[in-house]
Amino acid sequence: MSSTTDSNRKIRILAVDDEPDILLTLNAVLEGRGHYVKTFDNPAEALSHVTSSNNGVTPYDLVITDYRMPGSGISGLDLAKRVKEHTRRRRKTKVFLMSGSYNESSLSDEFMQALKSEIVDEFIQKPIPNDKLIAIVEKSFLNNNKNH
Repeated sequence: MSSTTDSNRKIRILAVDDEPDILLTLNAVLEGRGHYVKTFDNPAEALSHVTSSNNGVTPYDLVITDYRMPGSGISGLDLAKRVKEHTRRRRKTKVFLMSGSYNESSLSDEFMQALKSEIVDEFIQKPIPNDKLIAIVEKSFLNNNKNH
C-alpha cells in the first residue's frame, strides 16, 4: 500500500482525543505514512480551529475523534455533527468516531443513529492495531477524489 492516496496527495487529518498517548500514536502512525496530522486534546478547541476557516472550507479531509471526552463540554459526536454542518456546502470532510467501549447497551441512541447516518463515516474500535488504522484511513480515500 502506498503512503498516499491514488492521487499521490497527502490526507489532511485532524485528530481529537483526551488521551495524549492516543494522539501521539495517531500522529506517529499517520504522519509516518506521509499524511499531515494536527492534534487536539480538547474538542472545543478543535471545533473552533475547524470553524474558523472561511465559507465552510476546512483544511482537513478527515477528522478522527474520540466519542467520550469527559470534562471537555463537547463530545466527539457533537464535534462530528458540527464539522459536518460546517463543511456540508463545500468539500465534505469525513469523520471517523473512535470508542474504547463499543457495545449497544453502553452507547446512546444518538450515537447508534449517527453510525447509521451521514454524520459518522467510519467507526473505529479502540485499541486498533496500527496496520488496521492505516488501512481504514487510506482505503477511505482511495479512488475517492470527487470532493478534492
